[in-house]
Amino acid sequence: MNQKLFSLVIVAALFFSCSPNNVKLDAGISKLLDSAGVQGSFALLENGSGQFTIANLSLYKDSAYSPLNTFFIIPSLIALDKGVINQNANTWVSADSVAFYQNLMSTLGRSAIIKSIDSIHYGKGVVSADMKEFWRDQSLRITADEQLGLIKRMYFRELPFQKRSQELFKKMISKEDNSNYHLSYIEASDSLSQVSWVLGFVEENKHIYFFVLNTSAGTKGLANPAATKSSVPLLKAILLQQGFLKGLR
Repeated sequence: MNQKLFSLVIVAALFFSCSPNNVKLDAGISKLLDSAGVQGSFALLENGSGQFTIANLSLYKDSAYSPLNTFFIIPSLIALDKGVINQNANTWVSADSVAFYQNLMSTLGRSAIIKSIDSIHYGKGVVSADMKEFWRDQSLRITADEQLGLIKRMYFRELPFQKRSQELFKKMISKEDNSNYHLSYIEASDSLSQVSWVLGFVEENKHIYFFVLNTSAGTKGLANPAATKSSVPLLKAILLQQGFLKGLR
């Protein structure tokens, strides 16, 4: 097996581990997407059993989109490694702050960003020269499958960054923590491409589940306001439909 083919096999094994034996296709989730006026895919991975619950399998596996602000996982981890981001939670900046991350990447430098992209086999395509736009200008694209693999590897501190940095990043994306569940995610949406992402994990009763929700305009070529809104309410609707957020899973 030549080196290039070997690398492709390794990447596939890292990110896409579902097979007909461990995948449940859920039409109910697809109906929720339709009701929200968007098209897209959703996947939920139960870590303990390796069971996937998926809506729109082909989109999940094969359709690649700009990562948008979810890409900020990478500069955040680099900056945590280098001490550029302070470990004090009061200094953390939301991924909504594009200007902050543009300045952060300028500080880190193009070579450090590219090196990290290559080291974790992140996405597809060639990063454009525009360091202020490449994560949303379609030069770099990623599938929902790859996004799920990335968030899982980060959770288990398997990415080539300091384990401490990955633990700190998990705290950075923690959104809700109560007696019933712990919900963590990073989200992004873009009015121009009408693409939206939410990826993260939910923990209930000491069980961990990873998820990714990717949506786009329901009618190709036509503006769809639903596709440019935050997908978090849709995510929560899906999680509730799946029996989460009640402390019962």
